[in-house]
Amino acid sequence: MNKNKLFVKAGCPFSYKFIVYLNEINKLVDFELHVAHADEESYEEITMYILEKSGQKASFPTVESLDGIFLAGSDELIEHFSGVYNITRDNIEMLKYWENNMMPRMRNIMKQLREAKEKITELSA
Repeated sequence: MNKNKLFVKAGCPFSYKFIVYLNEINKLVDFELHVAHADEESYEEITMYILEKSGQKASFPTVESLDGIFLAGSDELIEHFSGVYNITRDNIEMLKYWENNMMPRMRNIMKQLREAKEKITELSA
């Protein structure tokens, strides 16, 4: 059975958000999962694949549909597949929890890591 291809980045809160959605509606099995790991060949391979096939820079999560159309962005994907599966996101408690609790924490951690990296770069210049 052919499946949509789902490209996610390990540790990416947006990728995880879409995976939570698919898992909670029992549709993750409809996707062939490809995980890009930073600092590994998988990241380069996946980002180059998306660029070559779609003509756009890779962002995560991205879905390549069976007809070769690329869709990206966790909210956009959730909205699209809510229509495809006729399942609204409104009653998915784990998704609400992720968006209201974990996502803000992950964004804060990402911001702190960026700021620390910039500071290190400044200090070593």
